Amino acid sequence: NLKFEFFFMINSLLHCGFLEKNQNLKIGRNFLIGNKKKIKSFKKFSINNLKNNLEFKKNSNQDTDAKDKFLSWLSYNNVYIFNKSTWGRAPHQCFVSNETTDEGEPCGRGLLAFKKIQQGEKLIEIPENLILSVDRDQIKNEGNDFLNEYDSLGIFLIQQMAMGDKSKWKIYFDILPREEDLNLGFRWNLNDIVFLRGSKTLNASLYLKEKIKIQFLRLEKTIFSKNRLKYPVSIFNLAQWEWALSILLSRAIFLQNLKKVSLVPYADFMNHNPFSTSYINSKKISFSKNHEIVMYADKDYNKFDQIFTTYGQKTNLELLLLYGFILERNPFDSIELRISLSDKDSFFEKKKQFMIECEKTSEITFPIFYYKYPK
Repeated sequence: NLKFEFFFMINSLLHCGFLEKNQNLKIGRNFLIGNKKKIKSFKKFSINNLKNNLEFKKNSNQDTDAKDKFLSWLSYNNVYIFNKSTWGRAPHQCFVSNETTDEGEPCGRGLLAFKKIQQGEKLIEIPENLILSVDRDQIKNEGNDFLNEYDSLGIFLIQQMAMGDKSKWKIYFDILPREEDLNLGFRWNLNDIVFLRGSKTLNASLYLKEKIKIQFLRLEKTIFSKNRLKYPVSIFNLAQWEWALSILLSRAIFLQNLKKVSLVPYADFMNHNPFSTSYINSKKISFSKNHEIVMYADKDYNKFDQIFTTYGQKTNLELLLLYGFILERNPFDSIELRISLSDKDSFFEKKKQFMIECEKTSEITFPIFYYKYPK
């Protein structure tokens, strides 16, 4: 099998040290040994390459057009993104780039510094009425209080997508990742996921995929099937539900001050860096009942530096599963070590009884970190 021969060849090269430390390698469909997000699949040299290159250029132009429309939409909805001074305001510090890098590794679309930025400067401010979220009180009033926040937001996202041009967020949806670009770990096909054998990521991927399916079947039984006029099968199906959950898992932000999970246009362009301490949150506007979504610089940035946020203290397993990439330098990466009493020990029963008296279990699991001692 050529695929397995290729896999073992790569392993050999890695162990022999023939590959540079920061060089990206692709194993399977989108598993990276390297520092950042997914790269394009390997292609055979053929006449199809020319077609693929032309298609790539076409998609690049479409991405640029979608980005320009999106920025105009943001400006129309009172998001301050002007790169020139206006009356009483300095230029916005950031701009969107379709191609960004981190330590020489490609990481897709992101935000770059338009000018030198000092620590503590406000980087983004987005009106609360532009975010996608659901009102918990409204959910309870509709008699659907058994739904969790991701259920409700997933349903709302599918509804808004189905509205097309009538949706307030249509232009935002146009710039979201395409179906083929949502390479979250649990969405890999069987030919690719086989390379995760021996890793906890494999079981986690299969579990999450099954959980999303069960989640959909529960909604199908309790909500969708009871009102086909409102929830037609052509729109509310398993494929659409998996897409919606993929978007939410990889892009939704928990706004601590508002206590809600939300999709925040523009803010979700920022890429993750485990060393960043900048969090996206809401802040009440002075002399108003409304909030705005803000983020402040956690350090000084030079012009054209990429601006990062943090997705939280996540292991590479979580990053691969929920976002589709891993980090070579991840201070929060760990493996779990489970230790338990052996039933072959002659003192097993006495030790077990002692553990019970101490209100402890006979086995314990704790993380082993690569860069620090376990807590």
